[in-house]
Amino acid sequence: MTAHDRRGSALILVLIMTLSLAALAASAIYMAGSSGMLTRYHDKERDLTYAVETALELGKSRVQRDTALVLYDTGYKQLLTNQAVYTSSGTPVTGLSVNLYAGYTGDTAGTYTPYITLVATVSDASGLRVARRLDLMSRPFSRYTLFANDFPSSASIGAGETFGGRVHANNRFIAANSGSPAPAFMDTVSAAGTISGTAQWADTISSAGGATVIPFPTASGAYWGASSLATYFYNLADVGGLRESVSSASRGRVEFLTIDVNNNGMIDSTEGFFRYFRLNTATDTTQLAVYFSGSPVSLSNSVLLNQCGASYTIDGRREFFPVVMHKVNWVRSRIQSSTYPTVTSGQATTMSVLDRTAIMTILQQPTARCYPQGSPYLVNTERYTTGSACTQDWFQSVTMYTWGSSPACGSSQQYGGQDTTFTRYSFRCTVDQSVATGRCTAEPTYEGYWDTYSGNSNLPTLPASVRQDVERPHLYPLNKVYNPDSRGVIYLNSSMYVHGTVRGNATLYVNGVIKLMDDLMYDADPADTTNLCRSFLGLIARDSISIIDNAINRPRIYNTPTTTAGNVLTMGGDRQFNLQGVALALGGSVNAANPGGATLTVPTYTCPLNSSVTASGGCLQIVGGIVEKTFANPYTSTTSSGFRMLRQLDPCQNTNRRPPYFPLARTRVRALKSFDVDVRQLKSTTLIRAYFTRLRGARAAP
Repeated sequence: MTAHDRRGSALILVLIMTLSLAALAASAIYMAGSSGMLTRYHDKERDLTYAVETALELGKSRVQRDTALVLYDTGYKQLLTNQAVYTSSGTPVTGLSVNLYAGYTGDTAGTYTPYITLVATVSDASGLRVARRLDLMSRPFSRYTLFANDFPSSASIGAGETFGGRVHANNRFIAANSGSPAPAFMDTVSAAGTISGTAQWADTISSAGGATVIPFPTASGAYWGASSLATYFYNLADVGGLRESVSSASRGRVEFLTIDVNNNGMIDSTEGFFRYFRLNTATDTTQLAVYFSGSPVSLSNSVLLNQCGASYTIDGRREFFPVVMHKVNWVRSRIQSSTYPTVTSGQATTMSVLDRTAIMTILQQPTARCYPQGSPYLVNTERYTTGSACTQDWFQSVTMYTWGSSPACGSSQQYGGQDTTFTRYSFRCTVDQSVATGRCTAEPTYEGYWDTYSGNSNLPTLPASVRQDVERPHLYPLNKVYNPDSRGVIYLNSSMYVHGTVRGNATLYVNGVIKLMDDLMYDADPADTTNLCRSFLGLIARDSISIIDNAINRPRIYNTPTTTAGNVLTMGGDRQFNLQGVALALGGSVNAANPGGATLTVPTYTCPLNSSVTASGGCLQIVGGIVEKTFANPYTSTTSSGFRMLRQLDPCQNTNRRPPYFPLARTRVRALKSFDVDVRQLKSTTLIRAYFTRLRGARAAP
């Protein structure tokens, strides 16, 4: 090979080396630049994340501690506006500002506890950069076993009481000051002031004084966009046709009931109703409230004679006969066919005399009790019957289900009161005791009627074997299947008597006093976890909620001496008053009328059963909670008077359920979840409002 063939190789080698070194230098410069860009990017991301998390934590702290903070049921509330973000040293993070918004979301039916949603956004010079959302669990007042806005210094919890759930007082709280055993608390007890007295606390830290005051709701205060709490519930009830108004206080009663509409042998969630009995304007409330007294009660007392009596099982069905009807010949014959209780010919004859012995024989039957005016069980004494015909021809505008004691009536029309023997109108008949046919002594007095439901009802024809179809127009459906517009809320414009059997979810608001005239219970035991949230009732009264002192709830003297067993009786069917649900008294307390009343039965009622603690009315058995403006015991002394409290937690109270639209407490529990939000959804106030609306659901409360 000649020398000139290798002459350019060195030049090429130098060129390659130069280019390689240049590329390497460029690569190093590029990599250094990229590293700087990544560092600045991550620094920026860290600052943005820090800012948005700081805003959410500020919001979380405020909604958990600031009980004066009011959030809206529609739209949102802005908690931070273009707020700078500061480091731990107090230096603002350059170029960043945050906005924070809050609102209730997640519930449109009013039967669940809504979330409190916080939405934080972070902006810099280039605009909106990051958004994040945090959901907190809220807490309804229905969560509490006992909540007292005012716990008087003279009051205390009774010995032996048990509290299965959360307890709070907005001033002091006083456990037992005497007696044994000390009350037991299974959950946290808190008070804004001090906690004193003797108790069995859940643990060493569960009784905490110096807690934050939780604002108590008021009937007149603005609530969730409405001018007042009363207006809020009025509007909710009005939508479903579940609103009633009366011109004066205590002129009617509301009875909750269940009907097996589809005749399948079960009470389904759709089969809860109520009906409303309205008194005639000229009638007093003595018969309605089943009120009478005496030492002993007079044998001529019309409430005793016409509304108290006993049930007998005849042909597989229970039939009720008032005291006065035991004189009637066909009644004497009919009750002798009863399988429970059994009645001999001699007993039937004794009952027919209607003297003190006769009345005591009737009222000591195991099925004896009294019923309020308008009850279907009072068919024998509240339906007009002539002496000569088996028709009701006095009140021409009324078509009533025929019953009669007249000789013109056949045996197929002679029977006792049952749940099926409903009639719209009620009359006061004074049964002629000089004859044995049971007819009225004179023209009866028109007493009242069952109101007609005027809302949108899909209730089908009732099976004849279950109910008379004439009852259907007077049933107010609670469930959406039969009442598509129902929100589960009932509104009554004045004080009202209330009782009955509840199925489903309902909240009753009374713009006055709720007067509990008889047990108010669910159709199945709520303390049984197999029935978890099967039913959930809220009672809200503008004033107080009171168990009235009537013959159904409290003992009455029917014979003397009162020391003889069976001479003093309670005509309510059991030895205690049962209240299942959450009762909220906005202007007073949940209490008992005449708490000092100490008329005692023999043997004496004890509460709990077989304990040493006595009470005139026995136990006030509550499964649920009491929320009241002022705490009050249903007795005045630790022995003999009033009722003794037995409290039990409804397991549904520990879930995220509540009675429909039951008020929320301004206390928030814990963070539930958080995640990033697309900033494009939050670039304007209109978009922010729309975002909260979507989170809340398609329909907000009126």
